[in-house]
Amino acid sequence: MATKINFTKEHEEKLDALAIKALKENTVIQTSLGQYLNITELMHTTSINQLNNIRTNLLKQIQKKEEGDEWVETDNSILDKMKETKELVNLIIGWKRKNTEIAENKAKKAKLEETLKQLKESTKTPEDRIKELEAKLAELEEF
Repeated sequence: MATKINFTKEHEEKLDALAIKALKENTVIQTSLGQYLNITELMHTTSINQLNNIRTNLLKQIQKKEEGDEWVETDNSILDKMKETKELVNLIIGWKRKNTEIAENKAKKAKLEETLKQLKESTKTPEDRIKELEAKLAELEEF
C-alpha cells in the first residue's frame, strides 16, 4: 500500500496563517529561473517538483546566511522571513500531497463501487432481472 501523507489539522492551520500573512504582505518568491510567484500561484499552479526546488533553494540561501562571516552582522529579520517562507513552501507541498492522496482515494473508491455494482448485477438470476424490469415498466405506465 502507498504511504499515507501525514498532513494534520495543525499543519493546515499553520498553512492558513502563513498563507494569509503572505497574501496580506503580497509576498513573492523568486524561482531559480527568475520568475516571481505569489501565494496563489504557489498553491494552485506550481507543481510539487517546482515547490521542492524552491524549498531547496531557500534552504541553501538560509544556510549561506547562517554560515556567513562572523564579522559581518546578519540581518535577522531577513533570515526570519526566509525561514518563514521556506516553512510556507514546505506546508504547501504537504497540502498538495494530501489533496492528491484524497483525489486518488476517491478515484479508487469509485472504481471499486463500479466493480461491486457489476458483480452484483452479474450474480442476479433471470427471475430477479425480470422482476426489476417489470417494476420499471409499471412505474412508466403510471404516466
